[in-house]
Amino acid sequence: MTGVVVLFGRPAVGKFTIGQQLADALDYRLLHNHAVVDLATSLFPFGSEPFIRLREELWLAAVDAAIDARLRGIVLTFVPERTVTDAFLPNLRRRVESRGACLRFVELQCAEHEIERRLSEPSRARFGKLRDAAQYRELDAAGVFSRPEMPAADVIVDVTQQDASTSARTIARQLSALSG
Repeated sequence: MTGVVVLFGRPAVGKFTIGQQLADALDYRLLHNHAVVDLATSLFPFGSEPFIRLREELWLAAVDAAIDARLRGIVLTFVPERTVTDAFLPNLRRRVESRGACLRFVELQCAEHEIERRLSEPSRARFGKLRDAAQYRELDAAGVFSRPEMPAADVIVDVTQQDASTSARTIARQLSALSG
């Protein structure tokens, strides 16, 4: 059975880095959020209706293809933010479960001061990620990261003082316990 892990959290919590190591630990593939966002923004402005529609179609098509190809699993990194429709997560769950795959939600939490510190890390420039703490605070105050409402996480890990490899091992262990 293919596993689909939605690894979610605020910007700069370490989704990409932890996602890479988690995918390796589980022998899954990584579908990084920015792979989809970058493709969609190559055609349409971020947040525009065509962008939103294409991004969600790409996410769903990629998950469908992974399940149909009987991949062992995928880790999908995801930032809850208001341009994601409220229908996306229920659609994802329906499609994963209708194909007989297992869907798990893993939340990465991190203290705000550490998020703000991480925002300035040079590695974030590689994918054109948010890098400005003041802008992050503005977006947060405007409620940008409060939608869509996320389902209850199957696993929650506080990554404030934990390195990526430890976080990935912790998550892999907890996911294995859920499946076992």
